[in-house]
Amino acid sequence: MTTIAEIKSTLHQYIVETDDIEVLNQLRIYFENLTQQQAKTVAYTADGKALSREAYRKDLDEAIEQADRGEVISQKDIEQAKP
Repeated sequence: MTTIAEIKSTLHQYIVETDDIEVLNQLRIYFENLTQQQAKTVAYTADGKALSREAYRKDLDEAIEQADRGEVISQKDIEQAKP
């Protein structure tokens, strides 16, 4: 298994050893696009909070785990709770 530190070290080595400005520019643009895509708003919470792709996935995973643990409220219970 490759660790984050190993990947960073390898990428750093590639960058340090590359003197081709075009390759370095393309890498910079590619990296910027990837990081911007992850930070881009893909959904909103019920209270209007913007969620990035990463935060949205985290919320979904948490909801699935809650459902797996039986921490759910039925539609019937919700309807009966209405004032």
